[in-house]
Order: sequence, then structure tokens, then C-alpha cells
Amino acid sequence: MSANHETRHLCFRGRGAIAALVLALTLSAFSVGAQPRDGEILNSKLRAPLPAFDSLDDFGRSYFPRTQYEEARAQQIFDILDIRYASDGLEVPGVLIRPKNPGNRKWPVIVYNRGGTGDYGRITNDDHSCNREHIACLTIVDLYLLAKSGFVIIASDYRFHGATAKRDEWGGADVNDVLNLIRALTSLDFVDRERVYMMGISRGGTMTYQVLKRGPAIRAAVVIAGASDLEALGRYRPEFVNGDESYDGWAKAWPGYANHAAELYRDRSPVYWADKLSVPILILHSRVDRLCPVDQALRMATALQASGKVYGLHIYERDGHSLPQNREDRNRQIVEWFSKAP
Repeated sequence: MSANHETRHLCFRGRGAIAALVLALTLSAFSVGAQPRDGEILNSKLRAPLPAFDSLDDFGRSYFPRTQYEEARAQQIFDILDIRYASDGLEVPGVLIRPKNPGNRKWPVIVYNRGGTGDYGRITNDDHSCNREHIACLTIVDLYLLAKSGFVIIASDYRFHGATAKRDEWGGADVNDVLNLIRALTSLDFVDRERVYMMGISRGGTMTYQVLKRGPAIRAAVVIAGASDLEALGRYRPEFVNGDESYDGWAKAWPGYANHAAELYRDRSPVYWADKLSVPILILHSRVDRLCPVDQALRMATALQASGKVYGLHIYERDGHSLPQNREDRNRQIVEWFSKAP
């Protein structure tokens, strides 16, 4: 019914006007009720099979041993699903890895926060080949390796991609996408909502700190190569502030940056509010990380120590940004950290 048509009905007198008013209110209530709730999973579908190992570029073939990659490609234990869920009136894409046959048990879940900015680092762009610039398939293999330790995995691709990729707020409105993903767990009857954990890598580590500050029911968290002081990171990597061909930069993407830069940096930098983090946090980093310097981890550990928080810190002597050379030990530490959380 058009707005004009409703108006004409409401202009009638007597019982016709009352009936029209009731009808209009009913339509209004129906319209409101039809809006998806934050966290509602709107649809899901099985992901396409992973590409063959031999189709990967040199980066991809060096990231996993062939046997490990092909195991993930051939596995029949888990369904790997692309999902879309509601967040602030938007449809946000994500990934769910769940056992094909969950049985009667309740499975612990890891909420995974990906790294990258805008389209880089996305986990739901399988229309691209798998390579250094499009790492979705590699991320899926990494998440499968954690899932087979006994976890359901759920991850958001955040809201800023495609047409809005260059305006990624990197810890602004996109934090709601993770909070609303946590709400989505209420619809998964095979998940143990008393054992919800969180893990973030790189930018996803910063997102993890931001989410924990909001206080959702997360039992323990792990941050890998996460930034804890964004102003310092911006000095080290000025392209984050000023932008490049793929990203506008924080100076343009953060609403209010021109007049409130100092406040925005502090709000996104957990070294300034470690006292607000109440769950055990394990920090993993490489001493020679060139993308996010190790002092970001050391300063965060110092802030947690000063605030009397429960935390763990492990610095690998030599490894890349996501610790691929120590993947087995990295995953062992993650699983142990989660399993011993109070």
C-alpha cells in the first residue's frame, strides 16, 4: 500500500476512518516486526570446495604443507558455510564452521576476528583465486585446523568491503558486527554459550580488544600480532593514516578525525584502557614482525600487568605476521589457553 493510499483512507470519517487507522497501525506493526533482529542469521550456504594445492601461488604453497592443505580440502567432518546476518540494519557476510553431526553435545565456540582492511583479508570472497592478495582459502584452512581441536568457529567479514571498502572504520561501527555475531550464537542449539572464546589476528586483534571492552560474555581471548596503540602504529605505517590506492586512511575514514583525532586514537588503543578488560588474554607475536612491531604486544602486556589482569605473553623469536612457521605450537597454546579458562 502506498503512502498516498493510506492517507486517503485516513481522511475518511466515521467507522471508515477508525478501520483505516487500525489497518495503518497493523501495517506499521507488521513492518517493524518484519525487520530482522541484530544477530539474526538471514541465510547460509555451503562454501565452494577449496582450490587444489597446485593452483595456489608461491605464497599459498609456502603457507601450508601440501598434506595439511589437502586434508582441509578433503575433510568431511565439518560443514563450512558462508552466512549472512543482520547488524544495524545491514546484511553482513561471515563464515560458520560447524560439525556435520554435532550430536547431543554442546560445542565450545571461537569467535574469530579477521585481519586486513577493507577488501584485503576478506574471508568470503571465493570468487577470486587464492593468492597473497586474496587469502580467503588460506584463512579457512587455518580455521579448520582449530575447529578439529573441538570447536565451532564463527567469523565476521565486517561491513566495510566492496563499495565501502576504502572507508573501513577499523574499530568504529564495524565493532557492532562482531557484537551482533555473538548474538547470532543464540540461534545455534549445538553451541555451548557458557564456553564462548574470541581470537583475533592483526586488525582483528584490535577488534578483539574493542569488543571485550563492551563486556559480552566471552570466557577468554587470544590476540595474535594485534595493534594496541594505533597512533604509534600510524607513525610506523603512515599509509594507515593517509591512505593509499586501496584505502582512504584513518584521517578520512574515521568520523570526526579532523577535530577529535586524539580521542579516536585513545578509544581504539587498548593500552589506555586495559583496566576495562576482564577476561584472560593470551598475546602471541613475532619478535621480527614487520607489519605490526612487537612493541605493540609488549606495551599491551605491560598495561595488563599494571592493571592486575590475567594475561599470557609469548614472543616467537623468528616468524611472520600470523606465525605460520610456528602454527602447530601457536594452535596448541590457543587451545590450552581456552581449555584452562575459569
